[in-house]
Amino acid sequence: MNEVISALLPWLPMLLKGFALNLWIGALAMLLACMAGVCLGALQRAKSRGLRLGAKLVTQLLRNSPWLVVMFFVMHLLPYEWHVAGVVISLPAWLKAVLALSLPAAGNASEIVRGALQSIPRTQWEAATALGYSAVGQLRHVILPQALRLMVPPALGLYCVVTMSSALASLLGVGELLSASREILAATARTDLLLPVYGLVLALFFAYIFPLSLLARSLERRLAYR
Repeated sequence: MNEVISALLPWLPMLLKGFALNLWIGALAMLLACMAGVCLGALQRAKSRGLRLGAKLVTQLLRNSPWLVVMFFVMHLLPYEWHVAGVVISLPAWLKAVLALSLPAAGNASEIVRGALQSIPRTQWEAATALGYSAVGQLRHVILPQALRLMVPPALGLYCVVTMSSALASLLGVGELLSASREILAATARTDLLLPVYGLVLALFFAYIFPLSLLARSLERRLAYR
């Protein structure tokens, strides 16, 4: 056991650096998903039937798409470089991973927003209308502040899923935690380190995700009793 620990210690900074990239990818993907989810969720309650149906179709398409398939789709669809007016704009693999993870997450975020908006009593919508707010103003000043607390627990759970799914970024060659673990195993060429290395990967994700999942459940229970 001591020999295994001694063999892994020099590689610990590399693993932690890879895990930090996982957290960065997960956070950015969740940010994009929330931005898109708010728009789609609000459009699902639009007065225009066309907007409602369009937003619902996009939402269902995104949330029911396999994350792995979306990752491969984005990997092959987007180039690594864009040439715009003679300027080369690079699109690194980690950014592709962020975009890929944000798509199915946006579909789930849209449903979270729609559900929260639907739970707001109709009287609140009528009061916002009576105050003279526009449709956007109603959402911004009256409805969303009330719905936000209902969105937090499921959004936190979604963030946990997105962060765990960030390991799929290794398929794009991103140097995150899983890729780092493979490099370590290849460099050491020691089969006895296989389980300890992947066990450490599992432990890092668990140590980060489990407290967040408990927090999400606690917040959900508190809201249920109110």
